Amino acid sequence: MKQWSKLLVVAAIMSGILSGCSSNDDEFVIAPVPVFESQVELNVEWEEYVGHGTNSFISKLQPTIAYGKIFASDRQGTVAAFDIEDGKEVWRVELNEPTGFFSASHDAQLSGGVATGYDKVVIGAESGMLYVLEQETGEIVWKKQTAGEILAKPVLVENKIVVIMGNGKVIAYDLEKGDVSWTFQQEVPALSLRGTSGVIENQGAIFFGLPNGKIAGVLAQDGRAIWEAVVTVPSGSNELANVIDIDATPEIFGPTMYALGYNGSLVAIELRSGKISWKRQYSGFQAMSISGFQIYLTTSDSHIYAIDRRSGLEVWNQMGLENRQVTAPVAFEGYVAVADYEGYLHLLSQETGEFVAQLEIDDDGHIATPVVDENRLYLQSKDGLLTAISIK
Repeated sequence: MKQWSKLLVVAAIMSGILSGCSSNDDEFVIAPVPVFESQVELNVEWEEYVGHGTNSFISKLQPTIAYGKIFASDRQGTVAAFDIEDGKEVWRVELNEPTGFFSASHDAQLSGGVATGYDKVVIGAESGMLYVLEQETGEIVWKKQTAGEILAKPVLVENKIVVIMGNGKVIAYDLEKGDVSWTFQQEVPALSLRGTSGVIENQGAIFFGLPNGKIAGVLAQDGRAIWEAVVTVPSGSNELANVIDIDATPEIFGPTMYALGYNGSLVAIELRSGKISWKRQYSGFQAMSISGFQIYLTTSDSHIYAIDRRSGLEVWNQMGLENRQVTAPVAFEGYVAVADYEGYLHLLSQETGEFVAQLEIDDDGHIATPVVDENRLYLQSKDGLLTAISIK
């Protein structure tokens, strides 16, 4: 099986675009930092470091908020809990282990992000190790070597931990003992992006994207299949153009699910039946955000769109951050927030898509999806800086 890092795939496609446009003297250009008059003032409430971040690895270690705390990790093995109000550290544990008596510890290769539920904190690793911690103290409850890379954040439902593996398996583990409850095997194409869709839960069912361009739903209790929906099909003239992974975690709003494919489509799916309500041509691998009647998404070339969730019609687009490798968008206090590879936070109007505010946070940049809780926005940079931001 061939697996490609998403950013490497994007780079390869960009290279192809460059070659194809050379005869017209066109150049591939990364948009400069937008210059505009700010309409909103952003305020940094607190900052704390979570280990060493992801270093040079493409790993979207997204923090999670629960129990009055924000939980976050780095790739090497640090998992920490901070008070959500003032950022004061509550606990910190190290999951990396020594390789021998005289040798240093090796990276735990944590990935995907932290999940919470049932008074537990759960995180997986590229090595396949799954860790379960007590949310109050960080004490390890159990850990288990699984049968593949864990690249996405797990989900806790029905007293189970459901993880999606890089090899195509979806496995549910008993929360208390770590025993395997059920396994769902996906079909994985010969060429796919090195990444997996996150898992989303709704009323006792779980849903996730597949590398073959489909969305699948199964019962959380026993893993029985509910339905599969085709989001996109191969239609390109080469291998890269035929990569059709669904790596953006689906979003559910009321009776409808929304899914986005790479080299594919944005679709609205009836949650009960799996029937496609509408389909539009957009390509991306980042999570989406829904607020009111609008879906916000970023494409693989860092264009930002607002789509009417009822019809799929485009409301506005913002091309001013082209190729700046922006994060997934999130709705925040009536605005849309994204961060980029140089560490700038950008705030856009939800109504028009125009820039309204900007703040440089960390020049190592961001790739993890921002997190919103009440009137604060939380970001984790590539070097592990956790930042809480509000609007004055």
